[in-house]
Amino acid sequence: MSREKVEEALESFREEASSVEVMQFLKDELVEEMKDFPVEDSDSNEHQLNMIIRGLEEDLDLVENEKLSDWDPESV
Repeated sequence: MSREKVEEALESFREEASSVEVMQFLKDELVEEMKDFPVEDSDSNEHQLNMIIRGLEEDLDLVENEKLSDWDPESV
């Protein structure tokens, strides 16, 4: 699927669903794609998946620090 088609589908989904639903859907899809990634095929694939996961962790940490630095989960 081309990037343009993915963006169109995502925009359509955004119009019909809340931001939380969109993020949950994308997270679930990403996790499923990672589970199905063919790491058995080569060491290169293992390395690529590892790098994607590490990059995602770093990016999520940045978002967490930026968006949730003052949030106290114990307060809910």
